[in-house]
Amino acid sequence: MLNKILSFIAIPLGVLIALKYFKIYDVNSSVPYNITLIGAIFLITMQVLAYIMVHTSNEGTTLMGKIIKTVLAIPGIIYIANIFYPLSLSFNLEIIIALFLFTEGIYGLH
Repeated sequence: MLNKILSFIAIPLGVLIALKYFKIYDVNSSVPYNITLIGAIFLITMQVLAYIMVHTSNEGTTLMGKIIKTVLAIPGIIYIANIFYPLSLSFNLEIIIALFLFTEGIYGLH
């Protein structure tokens, strides 16, 4: 049930970040916080909660499950690290975070 609720939150959050990235609509004018930062924190939280839920329900996780959850959280971790320690990235993390949130949301609804 918690997975479905998180998925319902992840889809619009991913869409809002994508709209900001493509400069169609910037939600930061109505929300006082950086929507991409919220998405990055949500992406990391979603992966940590998914790891905990799988670990408790299956009495452990496989190495592949740990790797997948880590890879899916990496864009959010890099985005947050970029705030505190500016990195020279050749790509924009906003669209990657938006795509990960959107696909995670759709996957969680199946």
